[in-house]
Amino acid sequence: MPATIEEIRVILQSSEFSEAEKEVVKWQFNLLGNFHAQLWRLIASADDDNLELIEKGFPMQVYGYRLWAIGDLAQRLRRAGLQI
Repeated sequence: MPATIEEIRVILQSSEFSEAEKEVVKWQFNLLGNFHAQLWRLIASADDDNLELIEKGFPMQVYGYRLWAIGDLAQRLRRAGLQI
């Protein structure tokens, strides 16, 4: 079953997750404005060299992406009750 808005809200208000991690949640559930949605599409499709360039302007978002892509963020969110 998909996550409910209440489940998402709990994560977004939690002190257990960093702002970078909360950005990932917003990205995964399409809760971003047009600019940031485009930015996340760019981050997710960038190769390593371009990701480093993007990181210079958007370090928090790239850090969050790395937590998602190669870290354990998805597992931590599931343990916190978010169906992701």
